[in-house]
Amino acid sequence: MRERADWMVPTDDAILEYVRDAGEVPPAVIGRNIDSHPNYTGQRCRVLADQGLLDRESDGYYSLTDLGNRYLNEDLEPGELDSNSK
Repeated sequence: MRERADWMVPTDDAILEYVRDAGEVPPAVIGRNIDSHPNYTGQRCRVLADQGLLDRESDGYYSLTDLGNRYLNEDLEPGELDSNSK
């Protein structure tokens, strides 16, 4: 089981997994596919981007970063996400 940072919520894992599988996608599409309200999904995507797990493109689409991929693969040091805010 992945170890989430204190600031993370369960929906964050679903967002990251969907973006990993789908590629570059907007929050509304992510929300529809993970059964989450698009506004909430957008808010969480912004948080995940601020923390370096997602990249936000200029067109509002999000993609997974190397850090996000490492998180999904459970390849992070303990506490690495807690100290990663940009």
